[in-house]
Amino acid sequence: MQFMQQNAVYIFMALLIGWMLWQRVIAPKLSGVKSLSASAYMQMRKQPHTLLDVRQPGEWASAHAKAATHISLGEVSKRMREIEQDKPVVMICASGNRSAMAATTLAKSGFETVYNFSGGMGAWRSADLPMQSGR
Repeated sequence: MQFMQQNAVYIFMALLIGWMLWQRVIAPKLSGVKSLSASAYMQMRKQPHTLLDVRQPGEWASAHAKAATHISLGEVSKRMREIEQDKPVVMICASGNRSAMAATTLAKSGFETVYNFSGGMGAWRSADLPMQSGR
């Protein structure tokens, strides 16, 4: 008990890091979600797919991928029927965390080909992929 009291902050940090690893790395891999780098996306972007941005409305409004559809992370489960299942779905957010969660949700719901865009919008911008401002 004394150990836990003296190391409560470290225990909390370890649990938090473990949870983040589970959400971003382990759960998506177990559900069949594939990671997709910007360079790999550049190779496949001409093929039919759905690019789904799961950021908040304010983030979307500031700038987003030109070909993206917007459904916030909290709405993915409710609006899943709007997403075509017969073509690959590429999920993107600011960093890759929220999109990993959304991608896992889709994969567990029967979507066969689901990708999580690695590095999020930062990687998108760095790769100089097409952007659009505003709604």
